[in-house]
Amino acid sequence: MFVKGKSYFRRDLHARYGGQEQTGISTPSDYPLIFLFTSKKGEKYGYHDGWTKEGVFLFFGEGQSGNMSFTRGNKALRDHIQDGKDVYLFEYIDRGVVRFVDQMLYVGYELRAAQDINNNLRTVIVFELVSLRAFEPDVHDYEAYEKDFKDLSMRDLRTKAVAESTHPKPPNESSHAANYRSAAVRCYILRRADGYCEACGCSAPFTTPAGLPYLELHYLRRPSDGGPDHPEWVAGLCPNCHRQAHYGAERQIFNQKLRVKILELEKQLGYSQ
Repeated sequence: MFVKGKSYFRRDLHARYGGQEQTGISTPSDYPLIFLFTSKKGEKYGYHDGWTKEGVFLFFGEGQSGNMSFTRGNKALRDHIQDGKDVYLFEYIDRGVVRFVDQMLYVGYELRAAQDINNNLRTVIVFELVSLRAFEPDVHDYEAYEKDFKDLSMRDLRTKAVAESTHPKPPNESSHAANYRSAAVRCYILRRADGYCEACGCSAPFTTPAGLPYLELHYLRRPSDGGPDHPEWVAGLCPNCHRQAHYGAERQIFNQKLRVKILELEKQLGYSQ
């Protein structure tokens, strides 16, 4: 949807998607997304956004004076997972020009004391965000598949996938450990899909250099919902169906039907009641 590191005119984003044009948290009404805009200029209002050494982005909530509360944009950001909205972080690089940082997930918040625009002490909300990539498997992790999972039976592979999906990847987990954990889930989904999209039923559009059918993993629940990597909540989709699941006009119906299909597949395999 957006290219990491690419610059955009903010006015163009709002012309395409809508949303508030002057706030740091913009919530378009016609699209399931939230725009976040961070800028060094916000420091004069007591905002000190930035990355921690653990890879967490601290984003100060909206409200220039008085205590911040969970209303409007602050509430939308806090509740974006259960509301089914994606969060996109942009940083200002020039007047009216922003650069796309990454798609983010809310994982928590803290309350701090800080000065407002009038230099009065107040309570501010500091959101803790992590990159969505921290929860997603590396779709090119073929080495782990060949080395550790290829010879496992379907049942043993599923057992491994469930065991490795108990907890989402913490922001500071090593890439090796994260890729290994993710590969177990991905490999089970690929084995279950057997080369066919689990939504439309068409064969994978091409094979990878490792000779595997190319399908993308789609999470029917968000990473903070509790065990999103569980096989009953992950589908192997062709790129077209994956985009439809996220951005189609009837995406909610699409995902509801897909959920039923996945449960039926698991039941047929003897893994779900």
